[in-house]
Amino acid sequence: MNLLQLELIAFWASLVGYTLATVIAIFTAVLQKRTERTLLALMAASWLAHSIAIGLRWERIGHLPFINMFEMLSANIWGLMAAVVLGYWLLPRVRIFAALLLPIVLIVMAWMLMVPMTDSSLPPTYHTIWLFVHIGFIKLFLGAAFVALGIGGIVLLRRTHWGEKRFARLPPNATLDDAIHRCMALALIFDTLGIVAGAIWANDAWGHYWSWDPLEVWSLITWLSIGLTLHVRSQFKTSPATNAWLVIATFVIAFFTFFGIPFVSVALHKGVV
Repeated sequence: MNLLQLELIAFWASLVGYTLATVIAIFTAVLQKRTERTLLALMAASWLAHSIAIGLRWERIGHLPFINMFEMLSANIWGLMAAVVLGYWLLPRVRIFAALLLPIVLIVMAWMLMVPMTDSSLPPTYHTIWLFVHIGFIKLFLGAAFVALGIGGIVLLRRTHWGEKRFARLPPNATLDDAIHRCMALALIFDTLGIVAGAIWANDAWGHYWSWDPLEVWSLITWLSIGLTLHVRSQFKTSPATNAWLVIATFVIAFFTFFGIPFVSVALHKGVV
């Protein structure tokens, strides 16, 4: 087999694994079955297969694959799944959040499968270590915010008749709120570092740190929304439900910034994340 065939096998194996993991996670949440070890193993194995697919593509085309739309979506799915797997491992008492997050991953997967799986070429301005640092921190930011989104979903669903019964054994909302706060604090740190690294890259590539293009403007809005979410909780002692809604609003803004603007902007900075 050549590299392309091996890449396709690993790629499709990961997508099948992600799909099965989503079904199992929802099945676990609805019927309250004990499938934690199976689900963790399946998600980790699928993520590993996806990592192999990305590595094979990297070897085949000669650069890190994150340039065209297909590669960006694949890389973002990889980053979000890494966050789900890590959060599932580190937060065993709230593992049900996977049932809320994996369907979102499937939606992005469906989008990715509608995009041509074409190879990309690396522009000269991308030959800098700062681009990789920028991308890495943005991936960490999105991952931390994604886990916060899942835990926030638990807080809100617990207010419903359906969720009240199924989430009764989970930690109290105050404990979940603390976990959300820690995730969002990490998101703010990683987003700050990502923006700084991106500015250094922009100066190397185009001779200026900030140009107010659409992605940079929306990145700033995202950063401010994270800070506002943390500030409101700290200063006004808002309820866990209010904080969960703020996290959802912040993630919607972040999702639009990194999954919307790069695909509609005609500016020089397309926003490869």
